[in-house]
Amino acid sequence: MESRSSSRLLHIAFSVFSFVCIVEGEKCNTLNGKWYNQLGSEIFLEHGTDGILYGEYRTAVERRNGSSGVNHSIVLGSAPYNFPSAAFAFSVVWRNGTSTTVWTGQCFVREDGHETLLTSWLLRSTVETCIDKWKSTMIGRDTFTRYEQLHGPRKPDEGKTEGQTEIDKIIHSFDPDVKNKPCNLNGKWYNVLGSEMILKQRLKDNVIEGEYRTAVERETGAAGNSHSKVFGIGQLGGSSSTFSFFVVWNNGLSATGWVGQCHICGENKTETIESTWLLRSKIEAVRDNWKSTLYSEDSFTRTETTPGPRKNDNTHTPDRSGDEPPKACKGCHPLFSFALLGLSVLVSLLL
Repeated sequence: MESRSSSRLLHIAFSVFSFVCIVEGEKCNTLNGKWYNQLGSEIFLEHGTDGILYGEYRTAVERRNGSSGVNHSIVLGSAPYNFPSAAFAFSVVWRNGTSTTVWTGQCFVREDGHETLLTSWLLRSTVETCIDKWKSTMIGRDTFTRYEQLHGPRKPDEGKTEGQTEIDKIIHSFDPDVKNKPCNLNGKWYNVLGSEMILKQRLKDNVIEGEYRTAVERETGAAGNSHSKVFGIGQLGGSSSTFSFFVVWNNGLSATGWVGQCHICGENKTETIESTWLLRSKIEAVRDNWKSTLYSEDSFTRTETTPGPRKNDNTHTPDRSGDEPPKACKGCHPLFSFALLGLSVLVSLLL
């Protein structure tokens, strides 16, 4: 009798552990749905299988009254799809480019089972000259959860957008002649470290696309083995608006988000992108969040000032087909979980 009771307890333990591993493995795979931060702001995300994030941000706070505009603001981002707990980045352009926020972060499943986005952010506001960049940028952190942490004075639902089609209609070009003006973002840009960035801004919706050829890495191999895709958003064009762009490195092992503004600087009237950035590296546990993020500045110009160790041409799109996807949690590999579940069934048959 005692042996049978022990067997039943063993069966229950195997079943519960297997179920927990399978369920936990499904969390943080995608960022779809509604999220709320500690200030009462709400964000709605649609996570495409191509790794693109679309959505809307319903802010509960503003730096100045009216600075976020009168409607919900569009979210655009990048996050590897079905790569649990990969690093990601997303951005919001406020009030036609008068300010822009970029977030970098990572999704975690806490001990209580709740999914949590731990993020850092930069808020860039327009300034008149290159010299004024010292007062352009704020920095902070946000923690997003699936449940409402604080009821925020959000704008009514009537202003919300539904799906990518509506979002594409709202992100529209305000300056069709931008290609003929100084400080448009199209073309090649170089920073002082020797990195090269090639950008193309789509006129139909002002989405920024391109590639980043980095000359530096935090650790050898961290940037992957080929060029990395740039994705971002900006409005208006010229030197009167802010914008953001981001790169997700090596299937989400890290992500960098830049916010900036283009200026005509100095006596030589040099086109210069003055930007600040956050580099988020993937960590294994929430307790390591303190060491997850680096912060600094970049100035990009049209002229190469430092020769960089360029990677070969014709590899503009990273090939990650040979990379192993990150695990959802240590010890919870799907095959291991199903093996445990099968073992629990076998135990039940023997009882």
